[in-house]
Amino acid sequence: MSVLGDAAGVLFDLDDTLLDYTAARDAGFLAWLAERDPARPKEHLAEWQALEDTHFRRYSAGELTFGEQRRARLRAFWPHLGTVEDVELDEVYETYVGHMEAAWRPVPHARDVVLAIADRVPVGVLTNGHAAMQTRKLRLLGLDGLPLFASSELVAPKPDARAFEAACTGLGVATARTVMVGDDLLNDVEGALRAGLSAVWFDRGRGGTASCPTVIDLRQLLDGWEAGSSRTGR
Repeated sequence: MSVLGDAAGVLFDLDDTLLDYTAARDAGFLAWLAERDPARPKEHLAEWQALEDTHFRRYSAGELTFGEQRRARLRAFWPHLGTVEDVELDEVYETYVGHMEAAWRPVPHARDVVLAIADRVPVGVLTNGHAAMQTRKLRLLGLDGLPLFASSELVAPKPDARAFEAACTGLGVATARTVMVGDDLLNDVEGALRAGLSAVWFDRGRGGTASCPTVIDLRQLLDGWEAGSSRTGR
């Protein structure tokens, strides 16, 4: 049986599910560091990764806004920025974003798989990123026609059940007939299951165990799948 079961709708995470965010983040950080602080060794990449994980989790838990978690990372990485005004910190962070965007690349087969599924059932993207940035990513992937449900425009981010409920309502599909596909065990898998959706974990080789079907290649989503509903005339 297909990992998508009898899905009548599918939601995809974006970062590290459709777009290779981790590779872009790392390449962007190293280019940014070389430009801004060339004396600092590249080994500090691990520190930046840890700060992102810590503060983005705080954002997902509702402790910080999206902008606040960005600034918290900067202030922890460069303590001398601790007294700098928010607007200046945001400008510093945007220079990092520019380097990161230059390294954006799709996850293999993402566009083809998503479009194949979208030919048969409603498909959307549910992401904890900011809507403006995530829209640019979808445009790069050639998927900008998909409905985008970004946490910056929702009442709460994943794993809050309200994020999933809003996305399912936007797709016009019941939560019980919707499958969430993503790489994050907490935000994508556990959050979806608690909200009443089914889930498929996209295992990117970072460890962990999921209580749901698992794929290591997005093409596996199509194996043996007979959609629970179909679209015609597209």
